[in-house]
Amino acid sequence: MADQTKSDDLWTPRSVEDTKAIYADWADTYEADVTGMAYATPSRVAAALRTVGADTGTVVLDFGCGTGLSGQALIEAGFAEVDGTDISPEMLAHAEAKGIYRKIWLGTSDSVDVAPGTYAIIVATGVVSLGAAPPEMLGVLLDLLEAGGLLAFSYNDPTLADAQYIRVLDALIAGGRAALEFREHGPHLNDKVTGSDVIVLRKL
Repeated sequence: MADQTKSDDLWTPRSVEDTKAIYADWADTYEADVTGMAYATPSRVAAALRTVGADTGTVVLDFGCGTGLSGQALIEAGFAEVDGTDISPEMLAHAEAKGIYRKIWLGTSDSVDVAPGTYAIIVATGVVSLGAAPPEMLGVLLDLLEAGGLLAFSYNDPTLADAQYIRVLDALIAGGRAALEFREHGPHLNDKVTGSDVIVLRKL
């Protein structure tokens, strides 16, 4: 990453405003930085959806789309239409410039402006994680899916070490709100965070 201090601070709890400030500052170099660190998770999330038999003809919501790396991976994996939203206008501008999204919009941190049942697939690559969205966001995203819909996301190594995130995930499954369709640990970044779990839940 371009700024060592910033990279050290990414996976620690912080306010929404601090998060937005980090990504506003990082937006112009983000893709070069993470690509240089062999960022593997977006393509792994897209591949996991194909593994569980996701319908590539349905519209996917790329929640927390950032600069569009996740959406690009979905398109490359054969998904025909992807919508994107993010709370960082600076990151979103880069995603919009890619021209890969069916529609794209600036979201807010206190609500998700999507009607329940709009999407059968939601992807949140690196979004619900330590230093970003809280663990309870998993339940919010599940509620937005249509019945039987798929939620694909990732927990990087620092997030896997945080009991709150694991507790919420386990509760959703144990409580009968979701079924675990896929979970696999693999490469994430070759610096700072070396691995991540890619997880796919099906809404029950």
